[in-house]
Amino acid sequence: MSNIRGYATNSVPEHVITMMFALRRNLMGYHRDIANGVWQQEKQFCFFTHPIGDINGATLGIIGGGNLGLTVAKLAQALGMKVLFAEHKGKQSCREGYTPFTEVITRADVLTLHCPLTVQTTNLIGAKELESMKPSSLLINTGRGGLVDEQALVDALINDKIAGAGVDVFTQEPADETNPLIANTHLPNLLLSPHVARGSDSAIQALVNQLIDNINQFIEGKPQNVV
Repeated sequence: MSNIRGYATNSVPEHVITMMFALRRNLMGYHRDIANGVWQQEKQFCFFTHPIGDINGATLGIIGGGNLGLTVAKLAQALGMKVLFAEHKGKQSCREGYTPFTEVITRADVLTLHCPLTVQTTNLIGAKELESMKPSSLLINTGRGGLVDEQALVDALINDKIAGAGVDVFTQEPADETNPLIANTHLPNLLLSPHVARGSDSAIQALVNQLIDNINQFIEGKPQNVV
């Protein structure tokens, strides 16, 4: 089982970094400019219609200090980012290595979520938190859909309260057109994926290998990973 977790721990953080780069450099916006013929019409060699931000030197706020959060932190630090781990929302004191929740919200250039969904964390990021974030900041959620108030997120994107969002998880899955995020896929600063952050080829292969090994061990009378 540890091999599966190891591959998942790599797969999700890489998805976070991928979304971060795509949004920070406005790749979707530029792709749409080309698809719509805007660049071709302007006849400019270099065509700057969207801001392009660097990752190096930016501050990454991480909510959730488990294996996924820690691995995201390592990748971010390797890219030259400053990393802040957020303390639990509402806590008056901080554990060593953690920063107050509200401070992380206001300082982060990129905020990524890796905490479990509980009664306490439902709508952890709502209108108030989005209002407190930098207008140039990004929100990435590969944790659980209920961590973010989806309508508040769409409103924040439309009203330029934040610069962009990458979402891999939804309050209802599969999400349909009644979901605020699905209904606003046209937004150039909203990047959606269908709960696939954990599903890299290597992670899926590890799962298959583990399954085959479990079956072989069971046949040999040596059951393993028994629940």
